[in-house]
Amino acid sequence: MARILLFSPYEPPSDGIAEHTGHLVDAWDSAGHSVLVIAPGKQRGLEGAECIGSRSKVARILRQVPRRRTWNEIVEFQPDMVFVQFAIAAVSVNLWSVRSLCKQFSAARIPVVVAYHEPAREYDLLGFVTRRIYQTMARVTEVPIVFSLAGRQALIDSDLFDEVVEVPHGTTGIAKITDEDIRRVQDLYHIQKPLVVALGFTNSDKGTDVLLDAASAIASGLSNDVQFLIAGSPRERRGVFRLMEHRDVKCQQRLEHQAKEIADVEIAFSGFVADQDVAALLFVADVVALPYRRTAQSGIANLALSSRSVVVCSDLPGLRSDLGDAAKYVKVGDSRAMAEQIVSLLGDDSTSVRRHMRELSGERAVANNFSKVAEEILSAGLPNGGARRPA
Repeated sequence: MARILLFSPYEPPSDGIAEHTGHLVDAWDSAGHSVLVIAPGKQRGLEGAECIGSRSKVARILRQVPRRRTWNEIVEFQPDMVFVQFAIAAVSVNLWSVRSLCKQFSAARIPVVVAYHEPAREYDLLGFVTRRIYQTMARVTEVPIVFSLAGRQALIDSDLFDEVVEVPHGTTGIAKITDEDIRRVQDLYHIQKPLVVALGFTNSDKGTDVLLDAASAIASGLSNDVQFLIAGSPRERRGVFRLMEHRDVKCQQRLEHQAKEIADVEIAFSGFVADQDVAALLFVADVVALPYRRTAQSGIANLALSSRSVVVCSDLPGLRSDLGDAAKYVKVGDSRAMAEQIVSLLGDDSTSVRRHMRELSGERAVANNFSKVAEEILSAGLPNGGARRPA
């Protein structure tokens, strides 16, 4: 069995990559592997580590500046593989600490496997600054991992790597949603009509403005028997990356202003959605809209699969990698096509189509579960199957 050292945010607080890490840890732990997660936080050492499985712990000891004590303690774990969940938004101001520690493990001939979550969106986001961050991380990466063909192409086109390993993003299988869960979200979000939902952290790449541009046409096509819920908020960031948060806050303000200008259409903004409500909300929604302008992959798309959602999304390679034939696709940025597709799906004669789409979502969720993803990542980093290297 392997020993895996994992650098990543870890819940709480709620975060998409932190949640993804939690599912991978569960899968590895269940398979008999041992995992030590090093997450941002102010704990003083491993003595405060929290058990998160029968063989796994999380230590919240990652700081902006690498400390000798951190290295001395985590090296005693004797990892077979170092795995990094990388996105600028997730690593944030702890980037240099992560890089320094990875460099030391690489020098000790421990394979460093890095999962790049948002290369298509982040690489040029702040010009030289973000490009430099990716170039710096690439230098300590032995095996680059992505979760879609779009992510793979972004890393290769950026001349960061010649070869990249692509694995599914992962799902929890089919989510268990009770009648009580359904009633709770219906009451909480005042759902009384067919519901169209857009969910996730706010940023311009999510294309929520495209859905809002389509809202009047959708309402008109359905005799106003529809309501819209824009669920999510800007991601909080630290240090120089607050520039990115500021852009997202401005985006949120533009969206709310845009919605106010749309007459006679029921549009609500909900902000943060509690973890226990996400699956039920995506299941209750008659359509989950993902009108993205750009993405390498989508955690929301995979949550929608687990929730057996009816999904309408932009025709992007990253979304096709996640959703396959379990979604309806429209041209990127085409609000008219988005409106036509949603109206078609919400028509009375489309009940069987929606039912079939939900079945396809469930099937894809089962096929791309986190156990499969965890095994593929481990195989990429340790081709010998995870056996300990001789001392």
